[in-house]
Amino acid sequence: MNTVITPNWVSTDVAMFWDNNITALRLADPTYGSEWKNLPDGAKIGYTVQQRIPQRWRVKRGQALQQQPILNQTVPISLTDQLQVAMGWSSADDAVSIEEVQTRYDKPAGQALANECDAFFQRQIVLAVYFNIGTPGTPITSNEVWTDGVAKLRAFGVGDDLNAVIEPRQQSKLQANNLTQFNPQSTISTIFRKGFFGFGALGVDEWAWDSNMVAFTTGTFTASTPVVSGAGQSGSSLLLSGLGTYAFKEGDRFTIDGVYGVNPISYVNTNILQDFVVTADASGSSTVTLTISPSIIADTNSQLQTVNALPASGAAVTFKGASGTVGATMTATTTKLNLIANQAAFAFVSADLPVKLAGAVAGRTPGAKTDKVSIRYVDQYNIQTDQLPRRMDCLVGAAPILPYFGLVAYS
Repeated sequence: MNTVITPNWVSTDVAMFWDNNITALRLADPTYGSEWKNLPDGAKIGYTVQQRIPQRWRVKRGQALQQQPILNQTVPISLTDQLQVAMGWSSADDAVSIEEVQTRYDKPAGQALANECDAFFQRQIVLAVYFNIGTPGTPITSNEVWTDGVAKLRAFGVGDDLNAVIEPRQQSKLQANNLTQFNPQSTISTIFRKGFFGFGALGVDEWAWDSNMVAFTTGTFTASTPVVSGAGQSGSSLLLSGLGTYAFKEGDRFTIDGVYGVNPISYVNTNILQDFVVTADASGSSTVTLTISPSIIADTNSQLQTVNALPASGAAVTFKGASGTVGATMTATTTKLNLIANQAAFAFVSADLPVKLAGAVAGRTPGAKTDKVSIRYVDQYNIQTDQLPRRMDCLVGAAPILPYFGLVAYS
């Protein structure tokens, strides 16, 4: 007896293959995006919602009431991309076995959607992360670099449950150093099969590899001695001087001499130079006003304090990928950006697309089925050609929510 291939069956089958092929997306917090699930007919909430981030408080001393403002900070999360895989076959093809349909159509479609969503997610979030370790273009070979990165996240109040996703070349270096040290013999075969290694190793709960890790090319500058131009600068822009000809890129990262980060819960000086990231390209010569993240906030009464002090005039600025700070140069270096993060750092959202479509048969698997994505499958018979055009779609978005809960590692 033939098994009928229904849209619900196909979307569920595709979702299974999708779920088995995501890696970086496992870093995203699955609690975001409920606003777009199971919307009643006619409900329109738009493409963007504002996600509240946790309130920050400062502990005060003394018996007198010292009331603090409630800061309802929000981060926008938007549905930005509709991703699809479309295909078609004749009514005669519809009589093939279930196994052949799975092999020829469903599995490749699920894999394609998974890989594109994985890459899309990374492109949306990775350039916003400012904490970093390693050297652009050079895989990390020292365990201490990784543990220093974990220590940095801990110093800035990031709790347990850290996961890492790394590119295959970096995975090779990491496994070569640590495979037998951190993994019992009974699990080594599954490690190689699934791409995971070292559960709990080096302070990270779970490591995984992903071939879709974002490639980033650093900015450039000719012979330069980058310094802060003018004391008392704060906020999300920074004026520098001492530059030659430059072309900074969104995603360039740097530190400022004497500017240390503070723990966002206790406001204790971490004694770790605060990492900053450039948030917009800039080109020119001599001087530059960079837009940066996080904002420079040194007010010890502010709930949003990020650093111990405002940068001094003439403070040296060190860019990742530069040859130094005095008479330095920086050449364009392409590097892969690996990630370590707590799930609270990032959001990946997906909307339930409608299935009541005129003249079509449609099904949808809920986001819970695939952990994070809602996939709709539609087919519609064309009597003129005896073809059944079919498509699978997902409407998705991603955003950094708490970027200081994540860290990039150059390789």
